[in-house]
Amino acid sequence: MNGKKIFITVIVLAMASAVAAGLFLAGSPEKERMRRFDQERLNDLNQISYAIDSYWNQEKKLPATLEDLKTKPDVYVRSLKDTRTQEPYEFRATATSTYELCASFETDSDAELARSVSRPPDVQGQDFWKHPIGRKCYTLPVRINPDYVKPGIMIPAPAYYPD
Repeated sequence: MNGKKIFITVIVLAMASAVAAGLFLAGSPEKERMRRFDQERLNDLNQISYAIDSYWNQEKKLPATLEDLKTKPDVYVRSLKDTRTQEPYEFRATATSTYELCASFETDSDAELARSVSRPPDVQGQDFWKHPIGRKCYTLPVRINPDYVKPGIMIPAPAYYPD
């Protein structure tokens, strides 16, 4: 081999090593796609929680189902279904002013992903949205908007249940 062929071989090996290291550090494209879908699920759950708050502030009760959110013209929810699986997100009232939202996740979240979705203000812990692979339910209190509270009306205080 002459010097030129050795130089080209070394360059090709260095480039191949850099690509392999990049894929190893960044993860596979499929893993990144799964992470993005999980991020979308968290964003959907967060948006649904705000829609439930709005519904509760108007109706003074939790919706019977998530579909009830669509009956309010000033309550917007992008999606009540997981866009990848088309399965509806799960909702269950746990008390007068607390509820659970559930979804199934494809990855085990890291702290960075969990912190990238805004945390509901009445829920403690900056890692609130952390999740394992599989089904995860989040217990949330209704956030009461004082503009909707009329004098003399008793409203039960939201309870906080730590995860």
